[in-house]
Amino acid sequence: MNALFRKTVLDKQALSHYYLVRAEVVELVDALRSGRSGSNPVGVQIPPSAPLKTDPFRTIMTKILLIGLLCVIPLAGCAEKHHPFDPVAAFKEAEDHMKDEKFLEARKKYQEIQEKSPDRSYDANIMLRIADTYFGGENYDEALVEYRAFLKFHPVNKNAAYAQYQIAMCSFKQLPTIDRDPAITRMALREFETLIKKYPKSRYGRRAKKNAAICRDVLAQYELYVARFYFKKAAYGAAIGRLEKLLRDFPASMVEKDALYYSGLAYREVGEDGEALRVFTKLVKKYPSAEETVGPIIKELRQK
Repeated sequence: MNALFRKTVLDKQALSHYYLVRAEVVELVDALRSGRSGSNPVGVQIPPSAPLKTDPFRTIMTKILLIGLLCVIPLAGCAEKHHPFDPVAAFKEAEDHMKDEKFLEARKKYQEIQEKSPDRSYDANIMLRIADTYFGGENYDEALVEYRAFLKFHPVNKNAAYAQYQIAMCSFKQLPTIDRDPAITRMALREFETLIKKYPKSRYGRRAKKNAAICRDVLAQYELYVARFYFKKAAYGAAIGRLEKLLRDFPASMVEKDALYYSGLAYREVGEDGEALRVFTKLVKKYPSAEETVGPIIKELRQK
């Protein structure tokens, strides 16, 4: 009975020592993780050495737990280790995507730079390239917003003229047919004219002038389309109004010859023979090939 009692007491003492050592080791792990390492970390009680010398069971358990600790600490360090974000590498990767015309992938990388490098949120190159990704992907409305934002934050940047040219191109790429509302054509023309006026020495000036001329021709064609519609409906007064506007706003357009012809016919229809004769005479003088068509009309008007 005494032997059994004595064994039970020893077992309880060993178990108690086990939990004590376990608690001490856990506390040591916490200290190491929090950076409170050293020979006597702050807040960590160093276990007495006497029991470890006298209790074989506690010695074995301590060794096991310490071995486990040595395994846990490196793993914890690996979990917390991370590579810092490299905006330069990300920018290079985005540029590679741009070369391959992978505009969505490129945009994600540029935006990642903005998000992870707050100091570069309004970086000129980043903003401009994001706009270019939208333009390259034919998302012209989104590109327009981004190019305007670029000019707002970087009005005197070396690429300001380029941004203005691209603003115009966002509309130019969407020019409607002559039977549609020409609002976007007017916008493109206005933006090209802004570029020509604001950046007269820009490398984009020549292209801007060429595209502006195309816009004027498209607008002139639209006015002729509407004027002919009125003429066919015998609304000669309305037709004259549109034709006069066309000839005034878009001189020397590709449809000037037709505009003069219909203008002369409309004036004759409303009984204004003097105006009709003036217009037909101008037509033949500027376009001699029209003599065959309007020559007899001019002769008739002169005889009245």
